[in-house]
Amino acid sequence: MSFRDDLPPQLVEILQRAEMRGEHTVNRFRAGFYGLSALMLAANLGANTLGANIAFTLQVGAMLVYSAGVAWWFKRNTDVYAPWLKYVSITVDLAALHASAVIMAYNHAGVIEYFHGFVPIVLVLWNLFAALRYSAKAALYSGFLSLALSSLLLGVVVATEQVAVSPVSVYGSPAIHVGDEVVRLIFIALPAFFGALIARSSRGLVLRAEAESQARRELENQKDRLSKYLSRDLVDAVLANPELMRLGGARRDATVLFCDIRDFTPLAEASSPEEVVQMLNAHFTEMVEIVFRYGGTLDKFLGDGLMAVFSAPTTLPDHELRAVLVALAMVDAVEKFNATHRSSSGNLPPISVGVGIASGPIVAGNIGSPDRMEYTAIGDTVNFAARLEALTKSVGAQIVMSAATHAAVKDFVPTRALPSVAVKGKTGRPELFTVDVDALGPGLLQSIEDQLAAYTTMVANTPTKN
Repeated sequence: MSFRDDLPPQLVEILQRAEMRGEHTVNRFRAGFYGLSALMLAANLGANTLGANIAFTLQVGAMLVYSAGVAWWFKRNTDVYAPWLKYVSITVDLAALHASAVIMAYNHAGVIEYFHGFVPIVLVLWNLFAALRYSAKAALYSGFLSLALSSLLLGVVVATEQVAVSPVSVYGSPAIHVGDEVVRLIFIALPAFFGALIARSSRGLVLRAEAESQARRELENQKDRLSKYLSRDLVDAVLANPELMRLGGARRDATVLFCDIRDFTPLAEASSPEEVVQMLNAHFTEMVEIVFRYGGTLDKFLGDGLMAVFSAPTTLPDHELRAVLVALAMVDAVEKFNATHRSSSGNLPPISVGVGIASGPIVAGNIGSPDRMEYTAIGDTVNFAARLEALTKSVGAQIVMSAATHAAVKDFVPTRALPSVAVKGKTGRPELFTVDVDALGPGLLQSIEDQLAAYTTMVANTPTKN
């Protein structure tokens, strides 16, 4: 059979496997049916003539051999799609059943036994089996072949006068009425046409199930890709609103954070490459977890540093505070990292980080081409945050924030002003601030978490101005 041209190869393969599984199932039914027939024949040897017993034995034996041959073929060709097999099997099955009329002609009652016996019921069953192959064409072929063979048999029997033909409907006598037999053979073939509808519906269900499965896999793949630079909460928000990640950028107010390891070049020169890579992996793992914990977006890694954005792609009303709290958590985590890492490897000196934070307008979105995009932020605010990170060592502070960031967090985090210095790309000497870590007192991280929760609740409960 041919498949639709618009189906992707993986769906075609799934339908082919479904057809072959159906053919395998039919073969099991065939083996079971003729195995039962062999038992019935053995139990009724005395009721039949010798010629009928011989013919029935040859028929049942041939079909058992055919079933074994098909089973052997499946065992040798587990992944092979054979579209011809279903048509061959349908032809063999229906031909064998109609051959029963010839065999019964040698029995005591003659060929009338065929019309009054169980064979027509078995034909109905075999036409229904055609639907198990997930092929509407195969089911229709079964129906038409059954109709053709039954019509041919009826015509031959009537023409050769092997049975008496009654002009009226008869029951319980050795005769047939042609009209009744025509109706019967139509109803014998009819299940095959219903089977075609079932097969078509089953194929649709298979395709729909696979399409949904592919959609789920793609969703998981998207989640996996996005989780590399977004927290899980943000991943769910982005997937719920795909417009957030469309090609192109959108202007928004946000806070940008740059974190960099100080004096990394001398550190790398004094250590083996393996030690440096191991240290960076452990350091970045913890830094990214901190960014995600506070709802930030990992924009990119920059050698021994990273860039994070807060309030993109989803809006965070407290993005300035979140960025500052991330900076504090990073500084605290590096101190703990040094104690843990140096105890396991004494070759690397302790590290320290510099963090620059700036708040203001940015353009954030997927930038690149339709084939390769990267979610990132650009603009003067991004450049300013990078410059502030570069100034941390010269101004003697691990965290340096812009005046805009300071204005938003000064009521929640103790800060102090830094000496005004020239900043590349900025006119004059912009005001710079840092966090007064000493004023935070003990329980630094718990204090940070409590302040964030309180601020978030306050923002959520603030009435929106019209």
